[in-house]
Amino acid sequence: MKILVTNLQKGESVRHKARAEWGLGKVIAVDRCGTIRVIFEGNRELSIAQGGKYLEKVL
Repeated sequence: MKILVTNLQKGESVRHKARAEWGLGKVIAVDRCGTIRVIFEGNRELSIAQGGKYLEKVL
């Protein structure tokens, strides 16, 4: 099993790099394989494989 390191943690605000129309999201879970679960505006919940590549932290 490959374990990926991501700089994102549960509770952080994020935006998808290629899907700005999804709006702001909040990280609700990060698993050991790098899949990140995010809830975006409008209660749209998504699991993003290798999420660290596609999500950027919003300060």
